[in-house]
Amino acid sequence: MKTALPFVLAIALASCSGSAGSAREASVTMLELGQMNRDFVAALNAGDAAKAAALYAEDAVVIPPGEAMVRGRANIEAYWKSAIEAGAGNATVETIDAQSSGSLGYEIGSFTLTSKGPDGKPVKESGRYIELLKKGPDGRWYSTAGIWNEAPK
Repeated sequence: MKTALPFVLAIALASCSGSAGSAREASVTMLELGQMNRDFVAALNAGDAAKAAALYAEDAVVIPPGEAMVRGRANIEAYWKSAIEAGAGNATVETIDAQSSGSLGYEIGSFTLTSKGPDGKPVKESGRYIELLKKGPDGRWYSTAGIWNEAPK
């Protein structure tokens, strides 16, 4: 995975410099590439860590802010199960940009999420994310790497 990440980043950056195509093509691509995170939010909000993790490639990596990298679908499922048990939910996502080249793509977006604060009261968080995606043999897009951070205050 270490050698694949720079390649994916290079493809994602190279796709930014191409022509945008028609507005209809761009809308369809953004809609299709953003579906992974919309499905993820639906699973998270339903409290289903297994369904959320199924949206990641087997060898995917997530990089939570201020935490160690989480590698592999099984570990990602455990990470999200723990987050759900800690009160994560009521999440939303919005795609800001998304592009693809062949079977590789990326999505940039913003999110909101409610979690429990140290006092147990709900805390609404907002932030941004980048998801690197690969099209699976079933035609669906799966995350190969994801990172997110808090929105500026």
